[in-house]
Amino acid sequence: MTMHRLGFARLPRLATTGLALALAGTGLAGPAAAAPPRDPAAITTNPVNPTNPVNPANPAGPTTRPGKASTSTVTLLTGDRFRVDVDEHGGQQVSRLPGGSPAGGAFSQFTLGGDTYVVPSEAVPYLGKTIDMRLFNIGYLVRAELDDERSATLPVTVRAGRARAEALPATSVTAATGGAATATVTKKDAAALGRLLAETWRDAKGAAVGTLPGVERIELAVPQGAPEPPPSPLAADAPAAKAAAGGLRYHMLTVDSIDRDGTPGTMIGAVQNVDDGALATFGFAFPGEDKKSFMVPEGTYSIMATVLTAPGTDLTAKTALVIKPEVRITSDTSVVLDARGAVPYRPVLATPPQAPLIRSDSLTFLRTSVAGDQTGVSPSGMVAGFLWQTISDPVTGSPDLYVTPTKPVKRGRFDFAGFTMLAENADSGPQMGATYKLVFPYGDAVPATMTQAVKKSELAAVRSTLYNTASDHPSPGPLNRLSYVFLPWGWSDAGHGSLPATGERVDYVYSTKPDQVYWQHAMGTDTQERVYGVRRKLRPGQEVREVWNLGPRTPSAGATYVQEARPGMGGTPDTRVDEPLLQVCLACRQDSLGTVYLTGFADSEPLHSAEEQYAASRLTFYRDGKPAFDLGTGGYSPYLPAPVTLPLLPRPADYRLVWNFAGQANAQSQSRTEWTFRAGPGDAAAALPDTVQCADPTRGCSFLPLLFVHWNLALDLDSRAEAGQAFDVGFRVSHQEHQAPPTRVTATVEVSYDDGRTWSEPKAATAGPGGTFTAQITHPDYSEPVRWVSLRVTAQAADGGTVTQTNIRAYRLAG
Repeated sequence: MTMHRLGFARLPRLATTGLALALAGTGLAGPAAAAPPRDPAAITTNPVNPTNPVNPANPAGPTTRPGKASTSTVTLLTGDRFRVDVDEHGGQQVSRLPGGSPAGGAFSQFTLGGDTYVVPSEAVPYLGKTIDMRLFNIGYLVRAELDDERSATLPVTVRAGRARAEALPATSVTAATGGAATATVTKKDAAALGRLLAETWRDAKGAAVGTLPGVERIELAVPQGAPEPPPSPLAADAPAAKAAAGGLRYHMLTVDSIDRDGTPGTMIGAVQNVDDGALATFGFAFPGEDKKSFMVPEGTYSIMATVLTAPGTDLTAKTALVIKPEVRITSDTSVVLDARGAVPYRPVLATPPQAPLIRSDSLTFLRTSVAGDQTGVSPSGMVAGFLWQTISDPVTGSPDLYVTPTKPVKRGRFDFAGFTMLAENADSGPQMGATYKLVFPYGDAVPATMTQAVKKSELAAVRSTLYNTASDHPSPGPLNRLSYVFLPWGWSDAGHGSLPATGERVDYVYSTKPDQVYWQHAMGTDTQERVYGVRRKLRPGQEVREVWNLGPRTPSAGATYVQEARPGMGGTPDTRVDEPLLQVCLACRQDSLGTVYLTGFADSEPLHSAEEQYAASRLTFYRDGKPAFDLGTGGYSPYLPAPVTLPLLPRPADYRLVWNFAGQANAQSQSRTEWTFRAGPGDAAAALPDTVQCADPTRGCSFLPLLFVHWNLALDLDSRAEAGQAFDVGFRVSHQEHQAPPTRVTATVEVSYDDGRTWSEPKAATAGPGGTFTAQITHPDYSEPVRWVSLRVTAQAADGGTVTQTNIRAYRLAG
C-alpha cells in the first residue's frame, strides 16, 4: 500500500517480505512481528492471568529503557534463537532464527506491559508450574544484558537438589543450599534442555503434565547490576488454585491429518485463538511433516492447513486446504484435518476461446479473531499463497486446488475467495490475446461446490490501446498489463499480463458479486513506469475503453486515493482495503492552508496517475508576486511534492505555483507546469461527493482553481509523428477531478524543435466540446538535429486562472 501523509487512518505501503503468514511462529526464518499492545501505557490487567495485574509504571520496566535503537540475538533456555530489534522508543520486533530446539519452531508470542514474550511450544505446559515465564521476556533479557552478544549463559535458580539440578541438560550448578541451586544454562547446548521438556510433557499424563521429576521450579536469576524484571504475568500456582483465581486453563491440542488419498498427510498451516490471537497462535513448521501438539489456553480455535500427500517441499503433491474455523477446546483435544472431504475449485469459461489458455488459480482466506488478529492468505499475499500451496499455475506444477466446505462462523470473521486468471496462448508475449480475470468472493464460508461455468454474457470487457514511450532507441515494449481487484476485505493485483503487445487488446473481467468488487487497471510502460487508471465497478456485459501511455507526462487531475494498492511479493494478512473509493481533494483550501497532492506522469487520460522516482523535481510557490518557498533552490532536487502544504494569506490573494519534474526513466523529457490563480478564505465550499474528503476530513474546504492540460496527440504506437507533414496538436483543459469544468477557456500553442531553446510564435487553438482544443502545426523534414518536438500550451479561464504546460521532447518525428 502507498501511504499518503493524510490526517486520518490509512494503510501502510506494501513491501516485499520474507514471510507473509503473520503467524506467531513458524519453522521458517523470517519476520514474526510482535502483536502490539492495545495501549502499552494503559495496561493494568494481565491478559494471560487477569488476577495478576501488570504495573506499567514499574521503574524497572521498559518505560525507563534508554532511547537507543539496537539489534541483538537472544537464545532461550529451550535453545530457540531470536533476533530482537529494539527501536528508540523501546518497541520490540522479534524474528525467529534458524536452528534451536527440535520442537518444530512453533511458539506463542504476545506483548505485555511494553515487552515481547516468546514462549516455545515445548515450554508452554510448564508455565505457571515449573518454569518462570520471565525467562521468555525477550525485552527484559536484552535490558539485563543476557542477549547472546553479552552472555553465553542464562542465570537460573533451580529449586531442586544439587544432583537433580546438575542432571538437567546444559545446566551447570555453581552453588547449592537446601532445596535450591544457583546455576547457569549454556546457550549453545540449550537445545538438549528443550528436548527434555518436549519429551517429558508428551509422555506425561494428568497432573504430571508440565512438571519435571524432582524439579520444583526453574526461575530467572537476576544478574547483579541488572534492572529488576517486571512481575511475572503468570502466578506460580497449582492448577486448581489458578483456576479458582480465574486464570487460564491450558489443554493439549493435537492436530493430525489425512490426505486426499486416505493416508497420513503433511500439514502447512496455523492454529489461532478466535477470541484473541495474542493468547495463542501457532504455525505448523515448514515443511510440516507429522502431527503437531500444542498447549493452548482454553477457548475457541481456528485450525487451517494445507494437507499434502507428500512432503511440503514437493510442489507436485496433491493438496487440499482443510479449514475448521471454530473448534472449542475445553480439555485435551485431538483434531484430524481430513482432506478426503475436499471439493475442487475449478471455474471455467462456458465458451472458451479457440486459442490455448494458460491458467492460474489461487485461494485466499483470512480468519479474523474477535480482537482483530488475522491468520491466513490475504488476497495480495503471493508469498503466503506459495507457502500454503494455495496457488496453482505452471510454476507450481499443480493443476488442482481443493478445499473443505465450512459453515458460517459465529465468532470473529472468515473471508474466503477464489481467483482464476486465463490468457490466450501458452506463453505471454507479443502474441498474447485476450485475458480473463474471474473473481469469486464467496463470503464467510467455503461453499459446497466451486465449479461454476461463466457465460460470455456475464463478462465485462476492458478494451485498451497501449503505446510505447517516445525514444531514440527501439522499445522493448510494454512491461505488463495489470488488473487490481478490491474486495471488501482486501485487494489483489490479479491477472496475466507480462510483456503484452502495443496496440489494441481486450481484457475480460468477472465477479460473482459485481456490486461489491471494484476494478482498477494499470499498465507498466516500456520505461518502467506504472500508470494507474480509475477504480470502478464493472457490470456483466459492460464494455469500457482505455488509452495508455499516449503523450508526454503532465500532472494528474485525478484526486488521490487514500488507500492505494501497490504490487509486491509480500502481503501480510492485515492489508485491508475497506474504503477503495475514498479520495482526498487534489487541491483544496482549509483556513490559511492549501493542500495539494501533486502526482506526475499522467498521460493523455486526465485521471490517470503514476509513481516513479524523479530524476529532477523543483516546486516554487509565490504569494502576490513574492516568493513563499522554493523546494529545490539552486536547481532540481529529488523531491516528490505529494502532498505539499501551501501557506495562504488570510485574505483574497494572487498565487503562482510552478512544478518542474523529469522522471528517472526518461530524464530528457522534462515537464514544467506553471499555475496562476486567485483564492481567498471566502471562496465557496467545495461540493465533494461522499467518497471524497478534504485533507482534514472533520472540516469543509474550498477548491483551489488549478487548470490542468493533458495532450491528445495522433501518434503511432511508438509515440512518433510523420515529418514534413501538417499535424493537429490536440489537448484538453480541465479543473481537478470533482470540480466543475472551467468556463470560457482560451488557449495558445507553441512548438520547439531544439529542446525548448527557441519557440514558435503562440498560435490560437480552436475550442471543441468537453474542454478540448486543437491547433495545426507543420513539421519540418526529419534530420538528426530536428527529430524531437517540444510543446507548450498557455490557457486562461474566465476566473482569470492560467496554466502554462511545457513538455520538452513531447514526441519524436519518424525517420
